[in-house]
Amino acid sequence: MAKSKKGTQTKQNIISTAKILFYENGYNKTGIQDIADRANVKLGTITYYYKKKDEMISDIYNVFFLALYEYVSSVSENLNLYTKYCYALVLYYEIILNDEHNRTLYYEVLVKDVNPHGANISKTMNRSCLDFLNKNYIEADLEVISRSEYGARKELFIDYYEKNIRFTNRAMVYFLVRNLFRLMNLDGEMIENTIQQGFDFSNANKPEHIKFLI
Repeated sequence: MAKSKKGTQTKQNIISTAKILFYENGYNKTGIQDIADRANVKLGTITYYYKKKDEMISDIYNVFFLALYEYVSSVSENLNLYTKYCYALVLYYEIILNDEHNRTLYYEVLVKDVNPHGANISKTMNRSCLDFLNKNYIEADLEVISRSEYGARKELFIDYYEKNIRFTNRAMVYFLVRNLFRLMNLDGEMIENTIQQGFDFSNANKPEHIKFLI
């Protein structure tokens, strides 16, 4: 039990340190050895928990999204699964886009194709959403949605970050969330209404205790 607790603390120390360095230096300028040095652990300890930086990124993204989803659920208990998913996505992208360091990390990860088809939690949530809405689909549909959404998000975000398109942060959030649900073949009016409600929720609720990086 004590060993397990120590292992959990060590892993948390590693990922917390990685988030600090990713925030300060970005993805490209942060190496595994840098994280080991700052966390005061051996390189072998890092690779025991995370074989490469990509796995840290997936962990960070998944934990961040789940924390937001749980926050939405706790604040508005009567929302259905699809609505909570949409609200959590709005918060997710707003927190990333509204901080320069978060934006840079997210941009560099996309350019490097670190997490090419979305965090694992994304496919799980897409499946759950389609099931909740009684949509017919096959496994291949989930893969197509994932790959199509990633490709569009990557191209759009890179152009936004490099200022090839002049979108406000909120416009970017809108297009990123809308694109996903359109690929899931959901009703257009329902998508529009739920995203707007998501923005209203974001205006009224600020989960400042939930951080993407720091």
